[in-house]
Amino acid sequence: MFDETFRVCFADTSFGVVLHQRIRYQVFCLDKGFEDPGAFSAAQETDAWDDQSAHFIVQNKNTRQWVAATRLVLPTRGRPLPVDSLNALDRTTLEDPNTPVGEISRFCIISNRSKVEVNSQLEPDPNSLEAWGIGAIGRKQQFEVTLGMIRAAGIYALKRDVNYCVMLITDAFARMLRTLGVTLRKAGPPTEHRGTRTAYIVDMRESVVSMAKKSSSVRDLFRRSKHAYVRISSVAMDDTIDCVSEYTPDHSLFNETIFRETVLLPAEQDSDLRSRVRT
Repeated sequence: MFDETFRVCFADTSFGVVLHQRIRYQVFCLDKGFEDPGAFSAAQETDAWDDQSAHFIVQNKNTRQWVAATRLVLPTRGRPLPVDSLNALDRTTLEDPNTPVGEISRFCIISNRSKVEVNSQLEPDPNSLEAWGIGAIGRKQQFEVTLGMIRAAGIYALKRDVNYCVMLITDAFARMLRTLGVTLRKAGPPTEHRGTRTAYIVDMRESVVSMAKKSSSVRDLFRRSKHAYVRISSVAMDDTIDCVSEYTPDHSLFNETIFRETVLLPAEQDSDLRSRVRT
């Protein structure tokens, strides 16, 4: 179960944002080769949207290692989203082109293929994964971590009245999200960006309900909404904290009427998604 092993931290400190960028550097520059590592001398992959984003980092509570990251670029008046800069989003596909839309991007997981060098006789390189406390996870855990990051970004968005988000993703990732129950609506043409990707609009509220109806395990994950994320500053002071600090202890997103007759009932088509999804 995700909450027993992992927690998602909201980066509310400069250290948290830099850690997020270090994980991105490992995945997008070194592991995947999407970006030129030489362009980031500090071993931190950055861009122009970091200052309008909510950054999330996943920590393994057992090892205290950071293993994954994603971000939510928040809608900001007068500033485009990353997809806009690529002309990948057709806003006329929205019922109201002026609807505030966020963007979920920089979705990355440190896999076992990442090179984590440990030498107890020497001081680690300051830019190494070891020095940053970054670790890797296997394929089975990647499924849980993917769900955990979707829950964090979704609940953060909904609590801030960002009901729609765009994702620029590959066909393979789109298929996986649909298997989980995420509702995707095509919102642009196929675009060449680190391979062929397409922009999809995600109705966050509809997706939560759809995912909860798809599987009882996913429904139970979303029912524990107070565990969606915790501020990284809180974890720095007390590493046993695993609840959303801005919520009251009995908070549940699903106290809202729209969820009562769906999320709190058994899944209509319950399934073992673990055996069907391949990340």
